[in-house]
Amino acid sequence: MRFINLVKPLLLLVLAIEYGWGQLTWTRLSQNGTKPAVRADMGYGYDPKNNLFYMFGGRGGAYFNDLWTYNLSSYEWNQITLTTPDNNASTPNQRFSVVSGYYAQGEMFLVSSGEGNGKTFFNDVWAFTREATSERSPGWEQLPSNGSLPEVRYGAAGGIHPDGSSLYLTHGFSNRRYSNTFRYDLASMEWVEVFGGASEYSATEPHARCLVGHAMAGPESPVFYGGCLSGGFTGGPCPGSDSWVLRDGKWSRLGDCAAAKLYAGMAEWPGSSGGVVLFGGLETDRAIIRNDPSEPNEIDYVDTNTGNWKRLATGGDVPRSRYSHAMVAVRDGVLIFGGSPTDTKPRAFLNDMWLLTGNPDNAPTAGSCGPRWFLYLHLHGFFMIISWGILLIAGVFIARYFRHKNPTWFKLHQGLQIAGASLSLLGIILVFPGTRAVPNFAHSVIGALILIFSIQQVINGLRRPHKEKDQEPPKKRVYWEYWHMWGGRLFLLLGAINISLGVYLALAPSSVIAVWFVMFAAWIVAFVVLEIRLQLQRQGKGA
Repeated sequence: MRFINLVKPLLLLVLAIEYGWGQLTWTRLSQNGTKPAVRADMGYGYDPKNNLFYMFGGRGGAYFNDLWTYNLSSYEWNQITLTTPDNNASTPNQRFSVVSGYYAQGEMFLVSSGEGNGKTFFNDVWAFTREATSERSPGWEQLPSNGSLPEVRYGAAGGIHPDGSSLYLTHGFSNRRYSNTFRYDLASMEWVEVFGGASEYSATEPHARCLVGHAMAGPESPVFYGGCLSGGFTGGPCPGSDSWVLRDGKWSRLGDCAAAKLYAGMAEWPGSSGGVVLFGGLETDRAIIRNDPSEPNEIDYVDTNTGNWKRLATGGDVPRSRYSHAMVAVRDGVLIFGGSPTDTKPRAFLNDMWLLTGNPDNAPTAGSCGPRWFLYLHLHGFFMIISWGILLIAGVFIARYFRHKNPTWFKLHQGLQIAGASLSLLGIILVFPGTRAVPNFAHSVIGALILIFSIQQVINGLRRPHKEKDQEPPKKRVYWEYWHMWGGRLFLLLGAINISLGVYLALAPSSVIAVWFVMFAAWIVAFVVLEIRLQLQRQGKGA
């Protein structure tokens, strides 16, 4: 018994090491001294040498440009008031939704882009030096803007990795959404364009968007999740659930797992070599029909080298669900600060501080990955495939090759065209809950044209000029038949093309894209086969 009592603490320690230390655990951190005001969408970074968390600007009832440090050893805040007199503007303008980070090699905190008062957008780069170096005095300095400058923007992704020497800036929004990628080389102090941008119909590159969750998964590897792809001369899901990483100057899509989100937080897990955690984000929106929400204790983890995601459960005193928060890797885990709670309307703001520690490799799962969301945009696509991919094509198919089944062919043709046009109109209506701006991109313009034409075709069909039996049709009837027939065929082709654009625009799963193109190919084969048969029959009758 005495032996068991002696060994028992050792066994408990072994179990704690094996199972307890592998858990992901939240801890609320103390905040000594004067705290920053509540806020969201701030800039942030981490100084590993001095164990300092930097926090700049953001919004919380007003726009800020104050700078703070939080010491993770003493849990103390310090507001920095140093300025540099030799600049026209001694500090960055008030702004939010910036790209930022700490440049460890140069011991500088960096801020770029963002939105300020009066809908002012930025593409400048600012550096803050805390302690004097051989090259710099303490304070803010606006760095040169040379090279291929990015367009002004906010809601972008990017930052700088602890081992990196370039500040990355990608995607974002000002008067339009962007998909190009830049890096600011801190050795040459100039911008370099890394990626020229993607078509909104690309299947292999990330579409334009803003308001993403983002982090750096390596010195040259920004990674981002979700965001809003709709509006600003583009279309697509808003929110989205796709994720991308830049490797060797090329974007690669990662797997799917988490719920669709805006304003999520991301950070590379310390020492993971490309493992990134995703926490929080806004998962409710007028564009959403169904979105299985993340559990309060859930985080999502992706290995950006393999693209594989997993949902993980966390323990401890779990923080309130939030979005637009700061999230950064620190010495002992991942730190989050502030943001806006997801369960409060009107929008509120926070200034609490949390630390997530543990080991993602050994953490228990919070559920399996799989489809977790459905948008009005998806329902729109479903109705359009049924309408333009099945009903309207079937109506034309019957009118062309089954006229000998009179009057059945005509009743079927008329019914299918009316049903197809009605479903198409309903599909158009379903787009508007998720629309962020005037639909002025190719897919929407073509869609509006073919909708108008399809309604016109139905009305035109109901008002067709009649011809008398055994008499030559009047000219009005000839013109009507020519327009009804060839116009219908032209716009049916446009409809099929527009569906093909739409499945890529909506980031449809590969299975949906495959089903559509197989269906489209089957129709083409059917038309070709029956057209050959029809022409042979006519030749036979002529002979």
